[in-house]
Amino acid sequence: MSTVWAQTSAPSSLTTASKPVLAPSGTPASPFSSVPSSLTTLGLPTMSSLKEQKDAYVAGVMPDLGLKIKQLKKLKVDKKAKNKLSKTEYEGLSMVKAYTKLGSGDRTIVEEFYVLRDNDAAKPLPYVRDVFKFYQKSSRVTSSIVRDEGTGLLLHGPYKRYQNGDLVEEGYYYAGMKDGRWERYDGNFMLVDKTRWHRGVPAESRITYHDSAHHKVKEIIPIEYGKVKGTYMAFHENGILAEEGKYENGVKIGRWTEFYPINPSGRRMRKKLIQYASNQWDTEFEPYTITEWDEKGKVTFERAKEKVIEDEETGN
Repeated sequence: MSTVWAQTSAPSSLTTASKPVLAPSGTPASPFSSVPSSLTTLGLPTMSSLKEQKDAYVAGVMPDLGLKIKQLKKLKVDKKAKNKLSKTEYEGLSMVKAYTKLGSGDRTIVEEFYVLRDNDAAKPLPYVRDVFKFYQKSSRVTSSIVRDEGTGLLLHGPYKRYQNGDLVEEGYYYAGMKDGRWERYDGNFMLVDKTRWHRGVPAESRITYHDSAHHKVKEIIPIEYGKVKGTYMAFHENGILAEEGKYENGVKIGRWTEFYPINPSGRRMRKKLIQYASNQWDTEFEPYTITEWDEKGKVTFERAKEKVIEDEETGN
């Protein structure tokens, strides 16, 4: 019988195994505190290289993030400053708020508007016909000259008109001239009309000049929605009005006036007054001259008043 002897000692390969690595405190160290050399030789990233990659990523992202935050803060500050200026300035000019109230009951009309803080800060263009001002004594906003009330204060900035508490019209003024988008509403706040203006003339208007520097206006052709509509004006080279009248969809209507290129005593000298049909649909109407004057203001031709009155009644 053979005898089998059991091995009573561990293999040398096991007895020589290294003991667990301990941290300085005596506790087991993290298994990632060291990487076997066999792994690094395989091209796998070490802990130090991963940390370097993370630091590089953060360093690359944070500056952009900080810049974006600064930009957002600046935009917020600029918007706040712009909103504040919009209540005190329009197109860079300081303004002061005012209002008028006319009538009573259902006919009460309230106008909210602004005027130039310095009435000489800007002046209306010489060729603009309708310049709106606020006359404090009579508490009126009008483009007409109000006697015995001085020159009036030029409207500048937002304008709103209310009737019986309902907004019926709104727009902007620049130095007394209509500017930007203007809208009118009915009692149910439904839009009934809208126009766009630029410094007193329809925004689409065609303006021609006598000179290449565009300092001397030759004519202003009013255009709305692609059609000739509104007040037409032509000027002599010295800046004096030469002709004025209204168009309706490209057709001359109403009375047109021609002027001489002189203005003694500061007033325009009329040359001819011509009557056209009262509307674009009256195609059978024959235009005629009502009156003609010489350069001294003396009438050289005048149509019979009875005939003028008769034509006016027929046109109405």
